[in-house]
Amino acid sequence: MSYAKLYLGKELDELTYADIENFFVEPRDESDKIEFKSYYSLDEKNHAEKENGIIKAICGLLNSEGGLIIWGAPVGRNIEGKKEKIFQGALSPTDKLIEKDSFISRVTDLITPSPNGIKFQYLQKEGKYVYIIEVNSSSYSPHQFRNCYYMRIDGQTKPAPHHYIEALFRKVTFPKLEGFIKFGSIKTDGTNYILQISNMIFNQSKLQNEYDIYYRVIVTVGTFYNYGFAQESDKMYTMDGHELRNHNAKATLYHNEPLTNTELVIFNPYNLVKTNMECRVHFYFGGKQSPLMISEYKLLLKNIPMENANNLIVSMTENQFAYEKSDKIELSDKERMKIILGR
Repeated sequence: MSYAKLYLGKELDELTYADIENFFVEPRDESDKIEFKSYYSLDEKNHAEKENGIIKAICGLLNSEGGLIIWGAPVGRNIEGKKEKIFQGALSPTDKLIEKDSFISRVTDLITPSPNGIKFQYLQKEGKYVYIIEVNSSSYSPHQFRNCYYMRIDGQTKPAPHHYIEALFRKVTFPKLEGFIKFGSIKTDGTNYILQISNMIFNQSKLQNEYDIYYRVIVTVGTFYNYGFAQESDKMYTMDGHELRNHNAKATLYHNEPLTNTELVIFNPYNLVKTNMECRVHFYFGGKQSPLMISEYKLLLKNIPMENANNLIVSMTENQFAYEKSDKIELSDKERMKIILGR
């Protein structure tokens, strides 16, 4: 669900600073799905504490039904006859620019298990910033921030009672897997380029193991070095060497014991020229209990050789549910089936 669309009438990446100003022309109340945070102090030493308050609010939304946070909202005020504060009028922005990647990294470091589905957008006007944070309901709750579980109730973020946490634990039906491609060095043998890649799968659920780990790695250009050689019983190189499959990669995946596999990919420079030196890498992975996930990378293969080929990455999307990627194609299930069947 798009909470930005629900409350503000636009998708998160379509919003402008003026949209937020116009939203607060009318008095607004907080709810279990929307929270307003003012940023009226220019005291920089308090910024970390304020940011922690936002992360606590994110944790509460993750453990509830998700929602929206507007950071830089007007200062809340009490009115006679009403218990809850109302928010109306001038925004209280900050002159501090917070980069999306650094903020999301901080959130995933401080909230356990690390969450997916958090979107962050900053809006600017004359050197002032307002931040909009959209949080999807989590399939991996309960989450905790600094060893405390939070929830949204009565329009506030509060520590969650024991019975609520028990209910959230019972709701968890599958472990949380995260998968990444690590790019090593890229060298030349005088004719071709040789790229080292490692696919890694982590189980981020401390109390739930996963079983029968499966993965596929697909490269759009280049072929796996081991294609055509005698193959291991569990590994298969298909699609003329563009795909690696492993249906029995690991019987049991425990927390803090990641699965790692390292391969070499061979690139013919002539084929790279035909794709403008671009290569995409698709990493699918899952297990017996968990849904299929995907991490995708786009590489620009220039300035070779290079010891750290991670510098070749120009874009990436990691740990997305495969069904979410399908949904973005904006075709119905029947339409997708017709394409697959050729009907």
